[in-house]
Amino acid sequence: MAERSYLSIGQVVNYLRSSYPDLSNSKIRFLEDEGLITPHRTPKGYRQYSKEDVDRLEVILHLQKTRYMPLNVIKQRLDNATDLSTLAYEVGLLSDVPLKTEPRETQQKLHPIEDIPDLLGVKISFLRQLAENDLIKIVRSPKNRELIDGRDFPIIRYASELSRFNIEPRNLRQYVLAANRESTMFEQVLTGMLGSDTSEDNRNVKIERAFKKLHDLTDGIQAALLKNRVYESLNVVVNDADVDEIDEELDESEAKRAREAEATAAADAEDEGGSGDEAAGGNGASGASAGATSGTRKRSVKTSRSTPEVEPLPLPGLEPTRRRSGAK
Repeated sequence: MAERSYLSIGQVVNYLRSSYPDLSNSKIRFLEDEGLITPHRTPKGYRQYSKEDVDRLEVILHLQKTRYMPLNVIKQRLDNATDLSTLAYEVGLLSDVPLKTEPRETQQKLHPIEDIPDLLGVKISFLRQLAENDLIKIVRSPKNRELIDGRDFPIIRYASELSRFNIEPRNLRQYVLAANRESTMFEQVLTGMLGSDTSEDNRNVKIERAFKKLHDLTDGIQAALLKNRVYESLNVVVNDADVDEIDEELDESEAKRAREAEATAAADAEDEGGSGDEAAGGNGASGASAGATSGTRKRSVKTSRSTPEVEPLPLPGLEPTRRRSGAK
């Protein structure tokens, strides 16, 4: 939906119906009567819904569907929210935390601690807790004013969102220790990648690109390890039924391979037996029975044993050696 476009009430219903099948024109009008949404009106009185109206409506519907909140509680949350996108993230409608703070140049400057509540919607006492646990630093000016570095804005935002899950700054101390350990590894890798590059602009670009890649990879490992540990603790990774199914599948596969091996061995043995019968039967007469073939084989053996030895022919210049009875 474009930023400045407007939708009619029917178009809004069609736009959101895939996620909320029971949505209707009358329901939207009811929410308006309750003071939860206030669409724009044309001179003729037709309702027009902006993107913000639709986003607000989706937050309301999402809270009704997933949290079963009454309308008065939803209205209170909407009225207390400093930013609709942040509220959408808090209730699970968005997957990423919206960091709508200040432009890049503003984030890179120092701000008086008294201005942070208006900028980020957090209390000064919360900032002090973050500083006490080394998550951010409070800088002192020459006149002893307390200042907050704009680069710490993302940390403040994330910590504020986590506090809604009862995760306090003191619980985040472990991530400070992890960051201290990882920073040494990152510094070594980035230093080796930069080499003798002295160009400041090119150097900063390389650092930014390489850091993002390293962070994505290490963050992926950390997230996977953390997920595995939590799921194992909650017994949701592999349950007994899964293990039993795997054992059954493996047993069946092994038995199938054993049957195939036996069948192959039997076929090979049959082939070898047939070849021996044909050789013993003299070109394999089709009418010969197994007993006749066996008798032929026995007679052949007897005949071969009674055949007298044939003396070798003498080679030129050599006298033949004759075997004598009783010779040793």
